[in-house]
Amino acid sequence: MATLHSPRAKDANKNRSARRSLVSDAFLLSTGESTGHKISPINITDEIYESVIFIWFDPHENLNTHLMGPLRAINFNVQTFTDPLTCFDTIKSSQQKIFFISSLCNNELIATVHDFNAVEAIFILDPNNENIKGDFPKLFGIFNQQEELLRMLKEVFNTFEEIQLEEFAFEQDKVFLWSQLWKEDLINRKGSSNRNGLIEIARRYYRDNTRIIEIIEEFEKSYRHADVISWCFRSPFPTRFLLHALRSHNKAQLSVCRFLFADASRFFQQHSKHKSSDQVYRGMKLSSELLDKFETHVGQLICTSGFFPCTKSRTNALTLASLPTYRPDLLSVLFKIDCDASSLFTELSNKHSTSLIAFDACMAFRIVYVNRGQMSTVKLKTAGDAGKKIALEYLEKHPSETIQSLRDELLKPPKPPTPPPRTPTPPPPKQLTPPPPPRTPTPSPKPKSALVHIKNSIDPVISVEEIKAQKYAEQGDIDMALITYQRIQPVTVRILNAMGQLSADRKGDYDYALQCHQQALKLQEASGENISDTLTYLGNVYQSRGEFDLALDHHTRALALHQVNPTTESVAIASNLIGIAKAHWGRHEYSEAIANGERALALQETLIPPNETSIATTLALLGNIYQDSGDSTHAIDLCTKALPLFERTVPNDSLILAELLYKLGIMQSSSGALDDAQRSLEQSYKIYRKLLPRGHQDRMSTENELRRVIQLRQKNKQKSQTNS
Repeated sequence: MATLHSPRAKDANKNRSARRSLVSDAFLLSTGESTGHKISPINITDEIYESVIFIWFDPHENLNTHLMGPLRAINFNVQTFTDPLTCFDTIKSSQQKIFFISSLCNNELIATVHDFNAVEAIFILDPNNENIKGDFPKLFGIFNQQEELLRMLKEVFNTFEEIQLEEFAFEQDKVFLWSQLWKEDLINRKGSSNRNGLIEIARRYYRDNTRIIEIIEEFEKSYRHADVISWCFRSPFPTRFLLHALRSHNKAQLSVCRFLFADASRFFQQHSKHKSSDQVYRGMKLSSELLDKFETHVGQLICTSGFFPCTKSRTNALTLASLPTYRPDLLSVLFKIDCDASSLFTELSNKHSTSLIAFDACMAFRIVYVNRGQMSTVKLKTAGDAGKKIALEYLEKHPSETIQSLRDELLKPPKPPTPPPRTPTPPPPKQLTPPPPPRTPTPSPKPKSALVHIKNSIDPVISVEEIKAQKYAEQGDIDMALITYQRIQPVTVRILNAMGQLSADRKGDYDYALQCHQQALKLQEASGENISDTLTYLGNVYQSRGEFDLALDHHTRALALHQVNPTTESVAIASNLIGIAKAHWGRHEYSEAIANGERALALQETLIPPNETSIATTLALLGNIYQDSGDSTHAIDLCTKALPLFERTVPNDSLILAELLYKLGIMQSSSGALDDAQRSLEQSYKIYRKLLPRGHQDRMSTENELRRVIQLRQKNKQKSQTNS
């Protein structure tokens, strides 16, 4: 480890005074002082598929871009910050573990970051090596050289993945019950494989990492059910995807990884017969508070957030648990696990080390005893079907609820006891002609197009509760809107589809959206109604879930119904054609995708008056499809046509415009038009910089791409000067 207390020259300390004042001011502001500029809360779990984030903080605008590649080679999820306020706000709101790396060697900075619960480790890259005073067990070193820092960072990160990454859920925790219900649903509910969806998401996420892309391509070509356990322990992909899905309880990620968990569960069931009982070990480092919790729950059940890898070698487990250089503030703990002959575990051979013992995901264990000492011991034993029984008993107590709805309820945050007092209670309205909302000028309130528009509903009368739900949705309170919709009886097709659209479009909760639309479809099929709109909603949800085959099927069925209905508007047909185009695109069937997209565009262009936003959106979609098919010329042409339409119809600082400019810049860069690419990316970055905080993935990607293009232009310029 690098030296923490090396001597300093007086002039070196003097030169740092400006940097210290910068951070000191930021600390005052971050603890409560107002700056007049509100920092938007950041939810860093958005679009995150790994459980660890590397944060690179440099208070200078000139970020060390040379460090980004090596950092991402260790852990792909890297966020960069130059503003301390935004950086600290991100850390405080993080549900992931943070490895904090900075170019600023400052006692106050380290002390502040050290106190954040999410921070697991701190690394400082500083050639001047300022003297640090205090006890900071999370600080792994102050490094003079980048190579030295990267070596230590990789070593510490690998150790963390071995001894710290698991999380435990105790029998009384809601997460424990959630895990056992999830396992019960995984085993008993058949679902279609979403392998292509996982591959597509992984490709997009790791698009800049050639090494991981190669692993993804290998997975696509060679994955077999019999190899599922080996793949589940293949790092970084798909191991980190699987662990994050389980730790975060992210429904979309669990859905896309479901086939792997299901294959793994079946593997354990089929290979659960062992010749005799066995004992395995796991070395970890735990906080004193967590070890206290194990002591108070002796005799009760626990489960882990993953496959809980162990070893048959007690010596190896003790070595891991007693590492002196890793977090001396944590306690060394040896887990001893007794496994009976029917336990769901398997042994994976390893050429370079002892065999690995893996248990089924979220498997239940019983705590036998806890012995504290210099090396504390926690004795566990496999608990058979004990976790399953708890889940089944809970299901019996809630016979009218689905497993999914029960799991959702368990993870809901505590709510205020009485939400209605937030708004005054209106006087009793007339039942058939409810009064319009106070701020709506027209006498008959209608749902906004961004919310719901359903032509075929069982009950055409809009109730007072429905109006309340629409108001909540307009105000952005989606949870209250859904709660209000759920209170409406009897349940109608319109209400179910409204809840489905809100869940999908405004919350990204595609599992619940799927349930709502499927229930609406059953009602319509039973009553003989036109199901074309509901099929369209289902197609959109399946597309968002990455289930392209099902998306294609539902949009194709909806299109057929729309085409034989003389009252169908062209907008509905165009919507299905776009859905079909997206599904073919997801299946890499580019010619079919382009053909359907062009049919949709032709319909949109015939409408009077034309909807320029819809036309621009379809042009951009076709541009992306052409780009993926390898035709950059057509891609750039279509996106260039979309640009002025968006500029006329959306605000000039719209995120829609920023995204189009970013994608156009990527296309122009790949075709060698670096001047055009720089202009597009500069415009995109200008919007992102105005609307998004530092460290946001979209802003960071645009900034990095812009720097890359600028560097390429400079290299080309230097080459031309040299040649001349």
